[in-house]
Amino acid sequence: MKLSKYGQTALAAAKAGADILSKHYEKVLNIEYKGKTDPVTQADKNSQKAVIKIIKSVFPEHGVMAEEDGVDESGKEYCWIIDPLDGTVNFVHGMPMFCVSVGLKHKDDIIAGVIYSPVTKEVFVAEKGKGAYLNGKRIRVSKTKDLIRALAVTGFPYSLDGIRERVFKNFENIVSEAQGIRRLGSAALDMAYVACGRFDFFWEETLKPWDIAAGVVIVKEAGGIVSDYFGKKNYFQNTKLLASNGMAIHKKVLRMLVK
Repeated sequence: MKLSKYGQTALAAAKAGADILSKHYEKVLNIEYKGKTDPVTQADKNSQKAVIKIIKSVFPEHGVMAEEDGVDESGKEYCWIIDPLDGTVNFVHGMPMFCVSVGLKHKDDIIAGVIYSPVTKEVFVAEKGKGAYLNGKRIRVSKTKDLIRALAVTGFPYSLDGIRERVFKNFENIVSEAQGIRRLGSAALDMAYVACGRFDFFWEETLKPWDIAAGVVIVKEAGGIVSDYFGKKNYFQNTKLLASNGMAIHKKVLRMLVK
């Protein structure tokens, strides 16, 4: 895959963040909490600085939206949407399921994305109109059409206040119809794994733009579908997302989800 300057920058930035995470992984961490169960470490912050440094060195005029420290320049025409460590809970417990996620939004469209998994050395890359790739090889979503043969993946919000009943009802609805459900603890990796066919669909709510930006373009370029729970494209606004391998599964899952 021949990357544009956007794709090259996303890849370089994600690698810089991943290198930081690798240095901190399984080491003593200074852990703080943004909420009761929502941790942040120095690794998150250092990774974010490394990612932004690369981006700004190439595109100083572009905006950045990033998870840590309230960085938000989303009003600019080009905006890089960054999660410097997706799967922080896994990271602090020594679990290998975490990654760096870097997506580029132009106006209202995600045009490039990289999801970099430091421990597994898997790098998912996509640019709009150019396909999706894993470590340089083209990837496609699965061909599963029947829910009973579909392996799903989901996540639970840090806080269930006010949404507990709906979240667990959706889980109940899907676990009764699908072949199985997994929970990895990283929305970005969940979407990357849908893109390469390991999972057939992913759903979750209360997601933030940095959780899903790179995953959106990677899933789409792998031939998948991304929508909110209503089948629309408002997943950045209403924070409820469904990513699947195609319309057959997508329609069935949408009918099952409590909105």
